[in-house]
Amino acid sequence: MDDVLKPAFYEDFWADSDYQLGYAFDSAVRDRFPAVQTVWGDLKRPRRVLDFGSGNGVLTYWMHCNGFGDEILGIDVSDTGVGFGNRAFGRDGLRYQRVEPDAPLDHLGHFDALVSSHVVEHLDDPVKALRSMRGLAEWYVLEVPLEDCVVPNALAKIRGRDRKDNPVGHVQFWTRKAFGEVLEEAGFLVVRDYQYASAPFSPYTSTTKRILERALLSATGVRLYSRLMATHYAVLARVK
Repeated sequence: MDDVLKPAFYEDFWADSDYQLGYAFDSAVRDRFPAVQTVWGDLKRPRRVLDFGSGNGVLTYWMHCNGFGDEILGIDVSDTGVGFGNRAFGRDGLRYQRVEPDAPLDHLGHFDALVSSHVVEHLDDPVKALRSMRGLAEWYVLEVPLEDCVVPNALAKIRGRDRKDNPVGHVQFWTRKAFGEVLEEAGFLVVRDYQYASAPFSPYTSTTKRILERALLSATGVRLYSRLMATHYAVLARVK
């Protein structure tokens, strides 16, 4: 995993376990695992799964609970996240392991599927990180936010703030096309994809904002909505 993941940032990020646990469960149950299922489609369920950038382990755990993998390994640069995952969720067929930033991962073996949900937008060199995943699995499920859109860009300008100055550590801001170009450069072929809006349905978004965003989404559809507001984008990919 790339050294720009800045482990110290993520030790602090995962330290607020109560908030992070609630938020992570909502995200895993409402958004991220359903996105995995959508792009996976009718493929045979994987037996061995690698969760690349598992954070506090909630999505990894939820995949295991739902039979997406008999043997699942979550890896992350954060001692805090990995430690919490092992204490809270570790069991036969599910474990978490800390890896050094930028360390080779070949020793982990080969997996039927590699899942990386909301990780590569944190990396200064996402192409390098994606290339480091190549050869680890047969299938790759990758999800990122698409945040190069009108409203967030305008708000950043109004506030006089760099987009990278944000509390969640995002340093990449893509459109659907731009992320596709990143995957192409890294040597991946997209087999299936899925774009959806999350914020209009999140309990962590204010009620007024949810109502307005749902109305906008209903009026425009997700493709046009994504030009204005942030959306999520998941792909099922293979190495070329």
